[in-house]
Amino acid sequence: MAEKDFICDSSAIISLTDACLAHVFYFLKEKTGVKFLVPKSVVQECVDNPLHIPNKDYRFSALKIKDMLNDGILEKVDADVSSKTAELEKTANTVFFARGQPLRLMHAGEVEMIALAEDLEVRNVLMDERTARLMIEAPLNLKEHLETELHVNIMVNRGSLEKMQNLTKGLTVVRSTEALIVAYEMGFLKHFDEIEKEVAEAALYRLKSAGCAISFKEIDEYMKGVS
Repeated sequence: MAEKDFICDSSAIISLTDACLAHVFYFLKEKTGVKFLVPKSVVQECVDNPLHIPNKDYRFSALKIKDMLNDGILEKVDADVSSKTAELEKTANTVFFARGQPLRLMHAGEVEMIALAEDLEVRNVLMDERTARLMIEAPLNLKEHLETELHVNIMVNRGSLEKMQNLTKGLTVVRSTEALIVAYEMGFLKHFDEIEKEVAEAALYRLKSAGCAISFKEIDEYMKGVS
């Protein structure tokens, strides 16, 4: 696989789709040739489940994502990584303990995505979910966050933590906001002419409200650096 390819989690796909920014995928694929690879469990979560439940609130987003799969913009990967997924899920969910009980912090789509990245030797993941991202990037920061949020002392299983760090070593996590920023800097919003910068800022705020874990400070700092 090319170094620029990405394994995509449902969180980032849903954020961009719900924010009416799905064409970021089309734009980046056309401009750079990047492949956006999607595990089976993510397709299940983003498309299959919403299209087969009585509640129709999520059908529009699911159909837009299905269209991206049909267009080849998102590419479903059918590789069998079930054994790696099971190993990673067990490891990830025994890193932290509260009151003697393991904390289940990562779910099927996130775990399969990381297992698939290892299997395909893809080093980039597109993910908005904060807990999983911190587990990859800064697990001890996640420990501090959990202690603040849960108001309990969090114990660390050093064996599971070390194994998790080895399994995710070298992974680069990119959020939907960062994908938008790259597209913006390549001209994605240039058709807005004199309000291009204003639209970019509004789009970043929209992605935050759609579920991307980005702070107001991060958005402000980025926009201050844009000419």
